[in-house]
Amino acid sequence: MKILVTGGKGMMGRELEPLLPDAKYIGSADFDLRSDAAVKDLFSRNKYDYVIHLAAHVGSLHDNIENQVAYFDNNVLMNTLVTKYAYQSGVKNLLGILSTCIYPDDVKSYPIPEEMLHEGKPHSSLMSYSYAKRSFAVQLDAYSSQFGVNYRYLTPSNLYGVVSESHKGRSHFVNDLVDKIILAKESGADHIRLFGDGTPMRQFMYAPDFAFVIAQYVQRGLSANMNVAPDENLSVDAIARVALKACDAAHLKIIYDSSKPNGQMRKDVSNAKLKAAMPELKFTKLEDGVRKLYGRLTDARADGVRDGGGERV
Repeated sequence: MKILVTGGKGMMGRELEPLLPDAKYIGSADFDLRSDAAVKDLFSRNKYDYVIHLAAHVGSLHDNIENQVAYFDNNVLMNTLVTKYAYQSGVKNLLGILSTCIYPDDVKSYPIPEEMLHEGKPHSSLMSYSYAKRSFAVQLDAYSSQFGVNYRYLTPSNLYGVVSESHKGRSHFVNDLVDKIILAKESGADHIRLFGDGTPMRQFMYAPDFAFVIAQYVQRGLSANMNVAPDENLSVDAIARVALKACDAAHLKIIYDSSKPNGQMRKDVSNAKLKAAMPELKFTKLEDGVRKLYGRLTDARADGVRDGGGERV
């Protein structure tokens, strides 16, 4: 089976490659997926059986608020063009990646099942990104319904892992948190500073776990849209304290900047469909995942110092 992975040079692409080593992995330096001509050329030159569309314009809450147009335009263009030309070239299987921020902000019960996707608007802080991803869900469902192809999507919770250089400064909370802990330890500071008040609840998943789910989904020939998230759902403050322990930095104080937004207060999703499809799946505990990430990042920083260069993560 010939597989194309877009976004193949980013965090998820690099975690997926050892699991699907025969796939073709492309990044933004290879093709501009916002360009009609480039995407048309990509699919006219090659024939694929399966497309895993990881490429996306993603980033932190603060960056989403400051750059709303880029988050909408870039994602809508990439998703639309990849799906359109994949189908026109004869691709029968396409897996898109969404985000749990697409779910309604105002719901009556948690965790949120897949069926609630369109039952209300997303949180205002991520509106443009959320609607770009919701539109992708509508697009994939439409292709599946009208043309009988296996065009589906997975909706993961927030992720953390080793990010590419181009993504630094726009990372999700756990990555940013670990970076702050590393810098505080290196500088001898006695605290870290976090946005908001620490009360929002979040599910965070270690990137290698999501890579495993994607690989299994493809290899097993699954064809259902489903959430992908661990059972752990912790407050931002609890996550921060877990991270301090995992990074051997329990001595650091946490100072919250309540002038900065909390974002969505809660958005935990149901993983019942996922567990039914992959009952053997075991997620990495947050403390263990953060400890692994901390080790990978500190090792990379040490290598950078020894080589006389910057971080190589």
